[in-house]
Amino acid sequence: MNQTLSLYRLQQTDSQISRVQARLQAIQKILEDDEALRQACAQTEVAEKNRLAAERALRQAEDTVRDQHIKIEQTESSLYSGSVHNPKELQDLQNDVAALKRHLATLEDRQLEAMLVCEKAESAHQAAQVALQAVRSQLNEQNQSLGQEQSSLQREATKLEAERQAIANAIPTQFIEGYNQLRQTRGGVAVAAISESACAACGSGLTPAEQQAARSAAQIARCPSCGRILYGS
Repeated sequence: MNQTLSLYRLQQTDSQISRVQARLQAIQKILEDDEALRQACAQTEVAEKNRLAAERALRQAEDTVRDQHIKIEQTESSLYSGSVHNPKELQDLQNDVAALKRHLATLEDRQLEAMLVCEKAESAHQAAQVALQAVRSQLNEQNQSLGQEQSSLQREATKLEAERQAIANAIPTQFIEGYNQLRQTRGGVAVAAISESACAACGSGLTPAEQQAARSAAQIARCPSCGRILYGS
């Protein structure tokens, strides 16, 4: 049997296996990468905290305004109840009511600001939730597609491994050992085809005699430049 042809077939199969394994590793890395989801969750959590804080601030502002209204009502009640007759005390009550109402206006402004902050925080929280859902949907769609590709590649890998074993079993051990050593030292490519009178792996030109030797079934020819086994069809 032409050992060079068998080694070339083995090389082609190993290259396919390497391609499949590299893609499987890339898919697994993508599937394990949850950075986008973690960021979206973190942003949603921050938005939720901001919303709750804004709601608490608004409630406090509302309580303060309500308390101020009560103070004004109580003071006006004393003013108009008829129980106070002293002009100085009546004037003081009138001044108190005026001061309380002025402060009420300030408190109501603060309440309005708190309402605006609360509305903004609510909108930000809703936007963060929408973004989170979008990330989850995108990841689910992506992972489903990658899962299908992964299953297909795993089946292909199993088939290729069986093919490799069948090819390797027909090659003498000494050739397999030399082939494996070359793969380790030559970037996974031990056998190179001849393309346009040159080694397809390193690009080094080959003489007619070297090309003819590579096509011979009686010997194993090597590229004089990179040392790989040459295969000439």
